[in-house]
Amino acid sequence: MTSEPAASRLPEAVRRLLDRTLPADEFQRLLAIPLTDAEREDTRALVRWFTRRYPTPAERFAYVRRARARWLGNSARQP
Repeated sequence: MTSEPAASRLPEAVRRLLDRTLPADEFQRLLAIPLTDAEREDTRALVRWFTRRYPTPAERFAYVRRARARWLGNSARQP
């Protein structure tokens, strides 16, 4: 496994797209698009999985603390 942050392995065009600032009007337009039935079911499936994997609030908070540490560790190593 490499110690290189995941973001640094992205193609430059993808990185620019991810890092861009979304204008408020475009954000509002995207919010107005309703979810499809498939997107809604996918979200429900993810929530069901997460709440089975981490059944208590304490376990969920512990996961978030670990994930945050990983995310901050990756962002701290970026150029």
